Amino acid sequence: MKPSIFLNDMLTKGAILGGVMLLSSIAETAMLYYGNSVNWIVVMSIECLVAMAAYCYLVYRFTKGYATLVLSERKEMPYFSYGSGLSYATSISMLAGVIVALGSYMFRHYVVGYENYIAATVKLLQDYLSQTEVPASMVGTYDQMLKALQAQEEPSLISSIFSGIWSYLLAGTIVGMIVAAFTKREPKIFDNQENQDEQ
Repeated sequence: MKPSIFLNDMLTKGAILGGVMLLSSIAETAMLYYGNSVNWIVVMSIECLVAMAAYCYLVYRFTKGYATLVLSERKEMPYFSYGSGLSYATSISMLAGVIVALGSYMFRHYVVGYENYIAATVKLLQDYLSQTEVPASMVGTYDQMLKALQAQEEPSLISSIFSGIWSYLLAGTIVGMIVAAFTKREPKIFDNQENQDEQ
């Protein structure tokens, strides 16, 4: 198996996965910033569920496609290990994390503005809390949370990228462990030996 096959396929599929997830991230930020009612929280929640489903589907589809490619290269003894599937899934997920973090940072920093983004987040949370029955014991906690959010400084580009890598590495590992179990194919050693004996 040539290393370039893994690298080329991982870069291509990771970029596609990252592009899809970046669109989802931008859509969520836009809904948060431009949404002017609490109802947008419901829309954002639905969008998040759709994005999660799309992520899981794409990781499975891309890993399965890579497994098929590997099997076609190993004609004499076709096999695709659990570890190969897991490493591929985590690799494309990490690349996607870099793309999402970089794109989201640029969108929040240059298009929306970080201060505007935080202000919109705080306003939406305040509107939501004002329409929800909050226990008296939790009022102080929510106030402190909102004040801490307002005082939060904009993270640097590097820290945003590392945060994106870590988040998507964790997601890729969890999803990859499940996907790898479905895409693995054990080598048929005895079948191969029987075919050689017959010849």
